Amino acid sequence: MLDRTKTELVSVETNEFEWLDLSEIERRLIRLFRLLNEPEQLQLKRMSKVLATNPKEPAIS
Repeated sequence: MLDRTKTELVSVETNEFEWLDLSEIERRLIRLFRLLNEPEQLQLKRMSKVLATNPKEPAIS
């Protein structure tokens, strides 16, 4: 558990510049996504993938 905390802190520091490039709504969506449990995250990923697919183009598997 402690090792995970240490790596997460390093990860936050290295991604800080990328985080600053995001808009407020993007940061808010990321925070809300992280509050979801794993099955909810997977469902949201599936839904967003379907919504991002153009219905006029053939689906690529």
